Amino acid sequence: MGSVDHIGSTSLGDIAAKPIIDVLVGITDQSLLDETIEPMLNAGYTYIEKFTPGMPYRRFFVKLTPLSGKPLPSILATNDVLSFGVDYNTVANIHAIERGSYHWMRHIAFRDYLLAHPDVRIEYERLKLEIAKIDFSDPLDYNAHKEGFISKHQELAVRWFLTQKNKE
Repeated sequence: MGSVDHIGSTSLGDIAAKPIIDVLVGITDQSLLDETIEPMLNAGYTYIEKFTPGMPYRRFFVKLTPLSGKPLPSILATNDVLSFGVDYNTVANIHAIERGSYHWMRHIAFRDYLLAHPDVRIEYERLKLEIAKIDFSDPLDYNAHKEGFISKHQELAVRWFLTQKNKE
């Protein structure tokens, strides 16, 4: 059975977050990932195809709102450039990943770890507030500035999560 989980900073309740909802859709089998594309396009999401080669275990979609007269793209291919924050705002990120896989678990583990560890959550919020002061031309640069923290704590989170599951 599949699943839908709210992840990302907005799932943490009490920390500063960009007004973007991150949703993790757990697909029952990785072989079904490409079957998510057409329904998501039909629902008005943009498929960020350019990320698939680097993360073949995931299909990534965004819900955009226009800031200019440019039409919303359906698919962002490898060489396409999209001016987030200039031509479009992102209101939702949808990550389709095989449920139960390591990549699905690391997202759930990181969220649950931050919820269970307020000191780490506060540290994460401080980092996010600090880097939010930087004017990034590419929103991926914002993510890159969080990567060190996330990598460190995601590893701890996965170990913690597996320990919690073993207690059940």
